[in-house]
Amino acid sequence: MANHERVDRPTRRDFLKLAGAAAAAGVAAPALAHHHPKPTPQSIQYLDKNSYIHNMEVIAHFEPGTARSGGVQIMNYKGARLAFQGRDVIDVSDPRNPKYANKGGAQSGELSFHQQAKKWVIMTTSEAPRELSTPYGKYDPTIGVKEFRAFKGLRGIRMWDATDPMSVKQLCEYSTGQTGSGAHIDGSYYDGGKYAYVAAAPDDSFTNLLSCILPLSHCVNIIDLSDPAAPKPVTSWWVPGQRNTEMKEMKKWQCVAGRCNDLPEKPMTLEETIEAFKHLKGFPALDRMPYTQIHGPSMPTRRIEDGGRIAYGAWSAFGMLVHDFSDIKNPKLIGKFDPSPGYGADGIPFHTIWLGTESRGFTISVSESLNADCNESWLPLWVIDVRDPRNPVAVAQLPRPRPPKEAPYTDFCFARGRFSSHISPNHKAPGRFSQSFFAVSFFNAGLRCYDVSEPLAPKEVAYFMPPRTGTLSADCRTTDAADKKTCIDEAQSFSRPVDNVFVEWDRRLIYAGTTNGLYILSCPALGTPVLENAPVREWTMPGLNAGAPA
Repeated sequence: MANHERVDRPTRRDFLKLAGAAAAAGVAAPALAHHHPKPTPQSIQYLDKNSYIHNMEVIAHFEPGTARSGGVQIMNYKGARLAFQGRDVIDVSDPRNPKYANKGGAQSGELSFHQQAKKWVIMTTSEAPRELSTPYGKYDPTIGVKEFRAFKGLRGIRMWDATDPMSVKQLCEYSTGQTGSGAHIDGSYYDGGKYAYVAAAPDDSFTNLLSCILPLSHCVNIIDLSDPAAPKPVTSWWVPGQRNTEMKEMKKWQCVAGRCNDLPEKPMTLEETIEAFKHLKGFPALDRMPYTQIHGPSMPTRRIEDGGRIAYGAWSAFGMLVHDFSDIKNPKLIGKFDPSPGYGADGIPFHTIWLGTESRGFTISVSESLNADCNESWLPLWVIDVRDPRNPVAVAQLPRPRPPKEAPYTDFCFARGRFSSHISPNHKAPGRFSQSFFAVSFFNAGLRCYDVSEPLAPKEVAYFMPPRTGTLSADCRTTDAADKKTCIDEAQSFSRPVDNVFVEWDRRLIYAGTTNGLYILSCPALGTPVLENAPVREWTMPGLNAGAPA
């Protein structure tokens, strides 16, 4: 059934199964408030239970009705292919019949084979809590940063030995700074080599994050993991202006476009900074202020110890920044693509950077909206020419997804929830990257696939949209009384229907992490899928997982 377009309408039994599974999982929790709804007259007043698919096939559907939104990573183990997702290990040797190998006994993080220690290791991240139960986060006077300040747990990373995936053991804890933010998983990268790249605010002087949803502004922290049981700090790099001693530099940021000129230039505490930012003029709303920090990892295309030098990072409202890491203790900014203030006033315009096509001379930026119902600017995915990394130039945008004609809405802005991209495939995967195929998770627009063989004219070639789980609810907290009638629970797929994507390039299989289970799919644009088990013969990144047992 290749090259087809289909809508699958669930039976009443299917509908009840999904609703029952969601209720049993306890998903009727209050919504996270920065996703508060703002429906329009064109918006539907329910969640669409239909499934839509074009030019793809579902190979398997693991745990329907269960939230399996997390990212996937793969390892070889005694002849089997094991997928790590969340705290579970799933045997995907037969992709038509995935099954648990270790339920609940693993960790979710950066998985790779450490050649020096001869171990599979996982790097996990730990952040201080951030209260998001109202639309305006840290700007809400009842929220502030009290819980963040009081947190006594780890702010940083943990390392784990996953050599035996049936018995994952902690190796160590490492603090990135106990008055800082802790580490954010989307912004952290580790490939089993000497260095890890971690998004964190080392201390509470990194106050200059305008967005309401985090207290402090993350920068890139480089950590020596030569011994995975004993991490050591190497250095940190940040955009001048991120710290409270750099207010003069902050006022020069393109993304604020002169709107911060009235801020005092003396150092302010985190609480004083929040109060000052709250009264700034010229921004659309308190929940639509620039996300001024690193988000996606700043990562080299080749390990530094193997001769790597150039690193690309998604720095949110600052754009895509290009660094020279050849002197790892002194990173140097050598180039950037920064389309602010036209793009960068709200949301996360640069969430991650896809490097799978960097060898062809271009990267793809991935964005993320933070608010529901398009209560934010449209954030495009840019195709960026990096043949000269000192002068990145945008050459195209990926086409904006459109709903299938069978859908009960004419635009994804009316489908409820967040409409934007989120995650591109993990850079550590079996096989070699396709140079013509790109997939990305797109929240309420599902999984979208593109032909990028001609970078100046990318084309959407396939999509998959699973049925939405959950129901409308008036039971979530909001400061806007008018919203209460149409408030939708975060955990019931309002915010992240399709959250993650992973590709096995050698077997030409696509994994979609969704709030309705884990899907394994194929797509003719990627090639004929391999449905038999096979050891991983090569990996995407140079030197990755070298020496790992099959």
